[in-house]
Amino acid sequence: MSVPEVKHLRVTNVDGVAVVDFVGSELMYASDLVQDVGAELTSLVKDQNHTKLLLNFRNVQYLSSMMLAQLAHLDREVKKAKGQLRICGLGPVLRDTFRISHFESLFAIYDDEAAALKGFH
Repeated sequence: MSVPEVKHLRVTNVDGVAVVDFVGSELMYASDLVQDVGAELTSLVKDQNHTKLLLNFRNVQYLSSMMLAQLAHLDREVKKAKGQLRICGLGPVLRDTFRISHFESLFAIYDDEAAALKGFH
């Protein structure tokens, strides 16, 4: 299986954790963008064997419900791989989005990258 081109993510390895920043995806609601980002995130787990992921949303202002569904799918893939998924960098709007949709109970959410990295073991 070929690895899809990564256009919307910047991945940095920090002590075995794939730290993911979103590039050019401040508003994640267009269906083609959401599908591309979802495919790129899933590829990190399935094709590139990353089992520790930290998604940093500091550059994202808005997520659609379709993107939240992509995150739920990613969470299932990470759990299948016996990995860990953490989220950080949520601004006030995204934090409310996660709270209202009850996703705050699904994900380990941290205020910043440093705190989230400490959460991995």
